[in-house]
Amino acid sequence: MPKKSSLPKHPEYNLGERLKFIRESRKLTQVQLSKMAKVSQAAIAHLERGTKDPSVDMLRKLAVALDVEIATLFAAEDVYVFDLKRLRRKYKKSQDLTPHLYKALSLVVQYAEDIGL
Repeated sequence: MPKKSSLPKHPEYNLGERLKFIRESRKLTQVQLSKMAKVSQAAIAHLERGTKDPSVDMLRKLAVALDVEIATLFAAEDVYVFDLKRLRRKYKKSQDLTPHLYKALSLVVQYAEDIGL
């Protein structure tokens, strides 16, 4: 019988849900983000509802406005683990990480080693 993973199962979140999560974690409204990113509020609303696909240029503008790497917009459950710009500002060294973050980052590093990166 295959060994069960000890990792919790999480639903996958779509781009719109991740965008909304990051925007709200920054305590920004759609209007505020639209002004910062120089895109329309309606476009952000469509992205968050999943009724419109963004252009690469729009993703870049949103990532810059949210102060994240574009890859963060496509990260799964633990979005903050991939929010390296903010993570680096908050935690200066690995010993400062919370146990949850330390474990999550360790798993990412282990995965990268497993696939030969």
